[in-house]
Amino acid sequence: MKKSIFKMLFIGMLFPSVIIAQENLENHSVTSLVLTELNRERNLQKENLDLKIKQLDAKIDNLDVSIKNTSSSSEKVDKLLERVQILEERQQELDKNTVSVYKYNYSSAVLNLASMEREIKPLNLFNSSRDFYGTLEKTSNPMNYDGYAEWFKEFQKYIEENKKDEARLAALSHIIDVTGNLAEGTPFTGMFAGSLFDGIGSFINSLGRRDRNLREKSMKMFNLTTSVSQFTHDKDLIETEWKGITKSLNELTELQNQAMEANVVNLLGIEKEVFNKRFTNETDAKKRTQYIIDISKIAENKIVEERAKNPENWKQQYFNQMEAVQNLKIRFGTITFRILENLDKYKVLIDKYKQDEFLKDRMNQLELKLDLVKGSFESTFNPQEYIRASNEMYIVE
Repeated sequence: MKKSIFKMLFIGMLFPSVIIAQENLENHSVTSLVLTELNRERNLQKENLDLKIKQLDAKIDNLDVSIKNTSSSSEKVDKLLERVQILEERQQELDKNTVSVYKYNYSSAVLNLASMEREIKPLNLFNSSRDFYGTLEKTSNPMNYDGYAEWFKEFQKYIEENKKDEARLAALSHIIDVTGNLAEGTPFTGMFAGSLFDGIGSFINSLGRRDRNLREKSMKMFNLTTSVSQFTHDKDLIETEWKGITKSLNELTELQNQAMEANVVNLLGIEKEVFNKRFTNETDAKKRTQYIIDISKIAENKIVEERAKNPENWKQQYFNQMEAVQNLKIRFGTITFRILENLDKYKVLIDKYKQDEFLKDRMNQLELKLDLVKGSFESTFNPQEYIRASNEMYIVE
């Protein structure tokens, strides 16, 4: 029976993780495919530019030599005019290159921003639905251990019979009443744990020789309570970091939504509902790829249009947006890194209690689940890769 339950938990935890990893891999492949193609086009343009610049520089060098060796004033003037024309042509080619660089970089920004739209969703899912963490909570409640609930009834009977005569037992009875069903997950830590320890100590001391079996069992349950309480305290120190991670993830989601509004809606003129339908919620990778290609072309055209309308200051708006997207990608990588670090802390926690006679079996189960969670996370999210890619997502003129 226990094996069947564990198998069900195992499958329930692994199946969503596999789906998330597969979706993220497809999403990454779509973006990489389009960026690779854009980069190939950009490299061809750069090769043509380098060739033209080389040819123009050679013409200028030849003209300089000819001007130097020409004694005719009229011929010298003609050659100087030709030289100016070639310099202007050279500058035009360099201007085309600047536009080409911005077209690629802004397309890269939009594609990475769009990808983040799909990447944040599985990260939120990973952060909120964790079977491993449910198992941690069960480990932190002694009511889930064999024999404890039955013994606790005997202990509670003692509390009720003696609370009128002892203030500490009266306080403990009150806490238990307020808490309700301890089996639902009341943490055995803090003030409650302190009162509980005092109460169990009094209960054990009240047992005489004729209650030898109950006394031995109570000593065992006391030690179990102590182990679980300390484990819960150590676990809670790690758990507090999840609050910070969740807060950072919510902030990132909000900033990403703002960036989508600024770029996709305002600059590119694409309705968010259309984008969600054709990319965020689209399950066909081929359709997503084609849509991303369409968006990249829209982004390129906007750069050309903006340069034509505002030749002096056309770069600034797009530069600001590209920088904002890059910072978002770095923050995304940082959050995934924090999650990975926190998962590593659980390994230290498990190792600490592996030799505890009451917790060692639970630690073995937790270790198996932690390995699955960590393996799934690492196959889906690669913090180092996110940060590296964010630093390399743009090309320099």
